[in-house]
Amino acid sequence: MRRIKLRKKPNLGIILFIILAAMTLVIFFIDSEGKVKLTEIFALSTAVSGIISFLIEMIRGKKLAEAEFIVNLNQIFTSNEQYRNAYTWFENYDFESNPDLDCLSNADISNYLTFFETFYLLIERNIIDIAMIDNLFGYRFFLAVHNPCVQERKLVRAPDNFHNIYKLEKKWIEYRRSMSMPIYHEELCLENCISEDVYLRVVLRK
Repeated sequence: MRRIKLRKKPNLGIILFIILAAMTLVIFFIDSEGKVKLTEIFALSTAVSGIISFLIEMIRGKKLAEAEFIVNLNQIFTSNEQYRNAYTWFENYDFESNPDLDCLSNADISNYLTFFETFYLLIERNIIDIAMIDNLFGYRFFLAVHNPCVQERKLVRAPDNFHNIYKLEKKWIEYRRSMSMPIYHEELCLENCISEDVYLRVVLRK
């Protein structure tokens, strides 16, 4: 197994020292008449660098919280036997013969889809975005939503019951297209599986 090399980040103290020194020199040379004392320049630079340090720590904390949140979501998915079972059947589905998934009940399929409906609600509340979840959950999402059996038994049969899934799929497809990323069985996107008027009614639903 190839070891992953972590890229070393520059030390925050060194960055702040450089910023502090640069600001002190800039102000010193701009103030050609020497109206501002060197101690005042240094104090101002220290205050500004302190603000920058605070902002950097805030960003780091936010990223850490986001990563922890995604890890928890993944743990919920992988620790749920029902989700894992459905995922296995979706992944092994034969798109040539399009068999019915008799091994999965309607409740199994609905529960799997409901997990992703939660994603849409989180996105709408600006708690997460597609970029955050795409790497871990993109394949799992399209695996189910673009499955002919799932569409026939749930998504196409009762689109109004899954309007959050329709909206999420639309957002996710737009994101992947904007990033020139592949979309699992794009030809089976929901827009292609129902009439235009029904699709628009569902995705534009408030």
